[in-house]
Amino acid sequence: MNQSIKMSINQRKKGHDFERKVAKKLKEDLDLKKPVRRILVQYQEKDHPDLRLGRWNIECKAYKKGFEPPSSWWKQVLGVTGLNEFPALIYKFDNKPIRVRIKMQNLNELMSDDQQLVDLGWDSFIYLLSNFYKEDLKNFK
Repeated sequence: MNQSIKMSINQRKKGHDFERKVAKKLKEDLDLKKPVRRILVQYQEKDHPDLRLGRWNIECKAYKKGFEPPSSWWKQVLGVTGLNEFPALIYKFDNKPIRVRIKMQNLNELMSDDQQLVDLGWDSFIYLLSNFYKEDLKNFK
């Protein structure tokens, strides 16, 4: 098999595995009764996130090397997030913890510049959802 095709298949599998892991962690850590399902139509159609939790559109990215996610990842999640919805980029590099990039406005609505971003650790993101975005969890309880 062509080396670049093999690497692409392996990267796609890694991405799918990470989406499943994130969906499972959301269910467990938010004590949800219903699972957060992967949006499989994303592979046939544009404008769909990997996961959706209430108004949150979530893109999941797992990559071998790096520290900062490329701007294209954030642009991708913005591209699938509509009006009155919230983007979240959940990313992980090998041997590093899961991080979550959101708009600073989602931490504090007094922040008026919607271009300002903040990266949270996983536990902080779960705390934010549990305490300030309960409305988005109610259909999963």
